[in-house]
Parts: sequence; C-alpha cells; structure tokens
Amino acid sequence: MDHLDDLVDLYEYRVEDLLQGRTPKGGKQALLRLRQLLIQSRLPGPLAKRFRQADARFRAQRRAPAPEAQAPVELPAIAVPEEPEPPPPEASPLAALALKVWRLQVERDVKARLEALLAGRREELRLIHAFLDNFALYRETPGFKRDFNLSRFVPTRPIPSLSDTLVDLDDPKVAQALVVDFLETARELPKLLPLPPEETRTYVRRFLNRLLEWEGAYNLPPKPDLLALRRALEEARRLGAGEKEVAQLEERLRKAAQEARRRDLLLEEEKGRFRVALEKVLALLSLLPTPQGETPWPRVPEPGQKEEGLLTLRLAPGPVVLGPLTLTLSHAGGTWHLGLEGEDHPLEDTLVLPWEDLAVWAVRENDLLHLRLEARSGLRLYELLAEGRLLAHLLHPGKDYAYLRLLRGLSARLKGEFQPQAFGPALAEKYRKAPEEALQDFARKGLDLTLKRLGQADPLPLLQEVGKALGLEAEAQTLGQGLREYLGRRPPTRETLGGEVHFLALTPEPQALKVDQHALSVRLKEDAVYLGQAGEVPRRLKDLLVYRLGGKALILAREGHRLAYTLLPLP
Repeated sequence: MDHLDDLVDLYEYRVEDLLQGRTPKGGKQALLRLRQLLIQSRLPGPLAKRFRQADARFRAQRRAPAPEAQAPVELPAIAVPEEPEPPPPEASPLAALALKVWRLQVERDVKARLEALLAGRREELRLIHAFLDNFALYRETPGFKRDFNLSRFVPTRPIPSLSDTLVDLDDPKVAQALVVDFLETARELPKLLPLPPEETRTYVRRFLNRLLEWEGAYNLPPKPDLLALRRALEEARRLGAGEKEVAQLEERLRKAAQEARRRDLLLEEEKGRFRVALEKVLALLSLLPTPQGETPWPRVPEPGQKEEGLLTLRLAPGPVVLGPLTLTLSHAGGTWHLGLEGEDHPLEDTLVLPWEDLAVWAVRENDLLHLRLEARSGLRLYELLAEGRLLAHLLHPGKDYAYLRLLRGLSARLKGEFQPQAFGPALAEKYRKAPEEALQDFARKGLDLTLKRLGQADPLPLLQEVGKALGLEAEAQTLGQGLREYLGRRPPTRETLGGEVHFLALTPEPQALKVDQHALSVRLKEDAVYLGQAGEVPRRLKDLLVYRLGGKALILAREGHRLAYTLLPLP
C-alpha cells in the first residue's frame, strides 16, 4: 500500500512538472512507463481516485493543440455579458448559520474530549501544535498551492517537548483552542488547495507522516559521529600511538556507540508513540462536517419554520417561544438583546445561555436568528441514545432474537471459540423467559464485551461470516452496519440518531409523555425514574431503557434530572 502511495505521489509530481512546462525527471518515456504500471496495478479506492484525477490532467495536456506557426487570424471581438459567479455555499445565510452552529458543537465536543487529550504525555496536542506550525510556514511558500501531494514539503518545526513552557499545553483553554484551530485549518484545506473535500483526511495524514519521518521532529540530541571516532582510532593505531591514548579513544567509541543505541531506541519509542497519536489526531477529523468528516451539517429550518427545539426567525422585537421557554427579543441603543428569565443578553454572532440542564444556542447572520435548545450534558445523553439504537436491534425477538445471537456469535468468534450450533434458535428460549430488565442488562454487557474484543477491527466481515454460518446474512449485514456507525462516528447528535430527539426535565410529580399516539407516565421517585402505560407494571429507568411501542422502539436516556428520548422503527 505504501509502495503504491509513493508511485501515485511520483506520478502526480511528474504530471505537475509537465503542466508547468518542465521536463519530468527521467523524461516523458519514464512518465509513460509509470503511467502504464499504475494502470495495470490494482489501486485501492482513494489511490485510484487520485490517479484518475492526475491522469485526466495529463490526458488533457496531451490533447491540447500545438501552437500554429502562422499568425492567428484577427476576428472581431464579441461582447459576451459576464455572468456573476455563483456564491459559495457558505454565502447562503442558512448555511452561514449552520456553520456557526457547527462551531459551537465543535467547541462543546472538543471540551468533552479534553480530559483524554490532557492526560499522559499529551502527544496528540503536541503533534497538532507541530502540524499547525509547519503548515503555517509551508502555506507561505511559492509552490504550496500546486503541491497538494506534499512532494516538496520539508518540515522545519519540531514537535514541542512536554516541558516546553512557551506552548503551555497543560492549560485546558489553550488545548481546546489548539484543537479547534486544527479543525478549522483542516476545514479550509479545499479552499487553499486543488483538493476534493473527501481527500482532507488523506492530506492531513500525509502531512503528519512527512513530519514524523523527519528525525528532527523529536528534539533528540545529535547522533554521535561513530565513523569519525573509528577513523581516529584506526589512525592512532596506524601511527603507533601510546596505549593510554588508544584506550581513551576506544572508551570514547564505546560510550558513543552506547549513546547511539540509546538514541535509536528512544527514537523508535517516540516514533511509535506519535504514530499512535497520529491516528487519534486523524480521528478528530470526524468532527468535520460532511463530506470532509462524518458530522452532518446541523439542521437549520427556513425562517418561520419551527421544529422540536429549533427555530429560525427574522429579528423583530417581541416574545419568542422555544420549547418550554419564552424568550424576548429587544433592540436598544443599536444592539439586539435576547432575554431569558428577565435578564437581557447582547446578541452578537453567537450566544450560549444556560438554563437548568439545557442551554439556549443563539446564532445570528445579518437579520436572521437561529435558536436551538441543547442539553448541557448532551454528549452523554446522545451517546446513550446511540447505544440504545443498537440495543433496540439486540432486544428485537424476530427470528428467535437473531441480532442478539449474532452479537454473541461475533463475541465468540473474536475469542476463537465460535461453534454455530451453540448460537442456534434454541438459545432464544432463554431470552424469552428472562425479565425485560435482566435481558437488557445482559445485552448491554454483551455489547460492551464484544466491542472491547473487537477493538479497532471492522465488525462487518466477521459478522458476515457468523451470519452465513447461522443463516442470518441479512441481519448480520444490518447489525454490522449499525456497529460500524456506532464505532466510527463522532459523539452523536440529533442529526445522526435517525429520529427527533426530545428532552424532558424530571420532577417528583407524574408527567405525561405522549409518543406516537401512546400516553406514558413518567415519575421521579427518590432518584429512581419509573415509566409505563396505564394497566401495566412501570419499568425502572436507570440511565438507558428500550421500551417497545407496537412496531417501534422508544429509547430513553437519563442523566440526573434530564431525560432524552427518541422513537425509532424496529428492525
């Protein structure tokens, strides 16, 4: 794979030379031979796409007609009315609002990850710092905009050491700003380079790899010159130097060799640590909006349209109803204000107002205002809801609890103990007899164990293997895709859960929950939450509950006195 990557890099570099009027290294015949080799190679998807793009530029250059020797015929100029260029997508007011909401989401999501980023030796933060330093310098060089494959990039700024006082990466605010800056820089790459948005991750990976291949990145002491010491020792022996002088040179050579070995070991250790950090840094790119990352653009309704917890309107003084809140808009002294519970707050580009367990997000673009209710502890609630989506599959009794049997089969396969007959339909009899609460706890523990055994591996191929053995190929495909999304996606939001997310503040008094023509009673009693319909025994909600409602699953997640729920169709 690395070999093919280098060949595609070389082809892009030589095509670029040709387009700039330079003779490619090795001549055109070498370029044609390289092209033929790549055509015959089985290139994986991303490399094949890059090769096709470079080859299209090469073929276009070959088709270009040669300039004629004779003077061109003068033709009268034809006045063609200039058409204005279409505005970029972000010029749309709604798109600009969505971008501002995305930035608020990024700040929240990065803040939630800070504890992990600040732990240990902070390799991820140090690597991001080095990326930003080197990128800022390289983008000022003349060939930057043409060097999208980084063939001319030479790192100059090392990775800051852990004790570097100028960087101050142990400060959470500095760390958060650094990661946000990294994501903004990555988001801007397609505007700075002839780079498809889908190739953002590839470009950043290549940039970081170039950086980690440079020994100077690690701030190690210079490598001892063993060759010079050996020559000095040989020369001393040849000239008949005294035993003491020879012994001193031998000792210097021995110590230098030990130092070189220690340095090599330290270098390999540092490279290994930062290779792991590189993957974690690349994982942060999932926070980018699609198609660069995996985060759907935030939903921003048209002005005047109202959705659950979302509202877009034109600025005008008066009350504004948003979910359970009544806000006020006012204009005084040339400044708009947003009022909450009798207190006015200046309304600039973005504003976040906490209210109990909720937060009001307000983003403004000219005369448009977008308001949305977000859970202040939303990440945990959304993560629970995402887990609940998987549990809804696992707890579905169809085909003798097919999904739960597949999960257990996958877990056994990962352990190397898979026997198809042990996970046949007879196993479902135990699941049918188990109480609902006990079965859900069993499924959650099984899911957690399977994910730990799975690690970073792709679940789909193994599940397809298990599904084929159990005669459940279609269900294995569905569960595999669900596990892929759960493992590979950023902390989920309302846009990624596949259904409307609703919130409820829990109180000791019974509350009615109306969901899809069903009425349920929710009650907080001594820090326990009970949920049920009339005529049935209420079920206890700890932090997550999957509650079947006809052909759908009601997924409820609880954190403190805050309840989030969504209704999804059963598989």
